[in-house]
Amino acid sequence: MACINDIPYEILLKGATPQECEDFIKKECDEVYHVKGGYKLHGIMLRGGDSIPIGIKGDDLIFQFIKPCSGLYILRYSDAKEDIEQLRNSQK
Repeated sequence: MACINDIPYEILLKGATPQECEDFIKKECDEVYHVKGGYKLHGIMLRGGDSIPIGIKGDDLIFQFIKPCSGLYILRYSDAKEDIEQLRNSQK
């Protein structure tokens, strides 16, 4: 299984609540999708319930990520064209 440290990412928000994550992604992104826990983004399994928000802004993915023992983060993964297409196709 891949590790979050295997992709270049930027931390946009840390220590947030699920609602703060949702609101941040909705505000910042042009498109927002919701996936279930276990969805793999670039081989990295996202943890959470039935509604994990992932946003698209240009060629960037902005998503909620749980770091064990640290809490919820919002991360930006730039130049994610392949992963964006995968996300869009998974929601059809």
